[in-house]
Amino acid sequence: MAETKSYPQDLQSWVEYLLKRKLPSALSLAPKAVLLMENEAPSYLKLAQILAPDPVVSLAIMRKANDNPRPESVFSKTLDHAMSMLGHQQVKELLVAIKKLDIKYGYRAYYQTLGASLTKAYLAQRFAKAKGSAKSLDIFWGSLFSDAPMWYMWCYATPLMREISRASIPKRKALELDLLGCSLKDIQLELLTALNAPDLALKTQQTQHCLSLRDWAQLSRFGQASAPTSASQSVAQANPAEPIELSPALKIARQQPLFFIELSRFYLHYYLKDSSPKQMSRALATTAAGLDMPVYKVRTLCTKTLLKAAHRYQMPYSANAVCRVFDDVKEYVPDAQGETSTTGDARTVFSRVIPSTGKVAKSERMIESTGAKKPEDQKTFTPEASFLHLLKAIKQQPTDFNSASALMTKMVEQIQIGLRLKRCALCVLSKDKSKLNIVFKSGIDGDDPLASFSTPIIKGTIFSVLCDKPAALWLKPSVKKEVSDLVPMNFKQTTQRDEAFFASIFVKGKPIGVVYADQDPDQRIDEAQFRYFKLAIKALESSLGTISQDAQDS
Repeated sequence: MAETKSYPQDLQSWVEYLLKRKLPSALSLAPKAVLLMENEAPSYLKLAQILAPDPVVSLAIMRKANDNPRPESVFSKTLDHAMSMLGHQQVKELLVAIKKLDIKYGYRAYYQTLGASLTKAYLAQRFAKAKGSAKSLDIFWGSLFSDAPMWYMWCYATPLMREISRASIPKRKALELDLLGCSLKDIQLELLTALNAPDLALKTQQTQHCLSLRDWAQLSRFGQASAPTSASQSVAQANPAEPIELSPALKIARQQPLFFIELSRFYLHYYLKDSSPKQMSRALATTAAGLDMPVYKVRTLCTKTLLKAAHRYQMPYSANAVCRVFDDVKEYVPDAQGETSTTGDARTVFSRVIPSTGKVAKSERMIESTGAKKPEDQKTFTPEASFLHLLKAIKQQPTDFNSASALMTKMVEQIQIGLRLKRCALCVLSKDKSKLNIVFKSGIDGDDPLASFSTPIIKGTIFSVLCDKPAALWLKPSVKKEVSDLVPMNFKQTTQRDEAFFASIFVKGKPIGVVYADQDPDQRIDEAQFRYFKLAIKALESSLGTISQDAQDS
């Protein structure tokens, strides 16, 4: 990715070397905004909402707006403010000049750095909103732009950055001096200054403004003592007469905008690596202490935020955070001895019979849930061309999709439209494997009760069965009662259907969610639709596995 193998060897040379280069954009949002500006006069806020998912465009506009020395009071901190300082004409000229980068596998580290920056910024913003901060937008842009130097380094010094990132933390500082001629932190601070970054972004790289290791240790002890875990109980037993309190300075620091950025980075540092259960528990407790919220609320807030971020910011090869919501945090996924990933060809259409005693029989019986075949239906039904085109694209180039969330959004849409069904939804399994939430949907209006459906995984229900082993089920009025009884009553009341498709989604042998699809009550579902439905599930699993593997390899 680097343009030359000869790299600078001192701080000033690095700044000059990087500033001579323009960051390429991985998205196509700039042309969309230009077209909008040519046809109407959109507000700066509307333009900011369109361009926000592209950090490169946002940085270019922010840098230009803050190019001339101005009093601090009018220094631009947010994208819409920056555009208002420039005016429509200058903004349009900047957008036209943005270089579009063809999506290539070799640039995946650069894409992933952009994606991680967006995720951190969005999580920091949500933390701030949860605490009622009036500066959540400032926090988002401050967090996002604080990572800008890393975008340059991963784009134009990729081999060096790979070597540094792979080194252990104790050896990393010495390696930076050896490879770069200076510390990476110094490059970040100098480049942020040269890029006219907001003051909040600069403070993230200035030690005097950030929490010290002692502050984090105090926050961790307070969080673990307050959390309802065995670890906190042992702390309390060890110091029964010494209640843990935060220092006044730390209580004040928790209210500052910079704190939410630091807390977001702290949480994602543990969340995105293979943390042990103990480490993850400590990270959650510390985050809860920082937000002064119960642990369970923080877990819910973080999970929902990461899923929303995956929807909002679809950067190529950046499936890491959202995939870990599904199945990549090891403490929540016990290793199944002797189990391998089941392919779509091996998938069976079944439901597990639950005996009336409530106990699972020793030898689990598998019941075929499909009825008599209808050859005439198979001959007459043909999916829409868009559905077949998507399956072909997945088979030939599974890595061409920008992200896992983009792929799932597209697949859910094509199951509903391409198979001419009424509704389709992909319910995502929570990180602790205890709950399903509808995240990706098509054909479901906002006022439909199914739009916001959420259900716990209860033993003996269809959702428990589908999250246990790969399976697809065609539920219809003619199936046996013990099969239809697997569907929870609250789900039946929500969907108002007695015929529907269900299928589990497994990636690398681990469940990530369940797909549901149905038809209008007065229309039949035929055998051919179910066969194509299973083909779609197989293709989705295969492509998600490829995307997940690419994310790990990088």
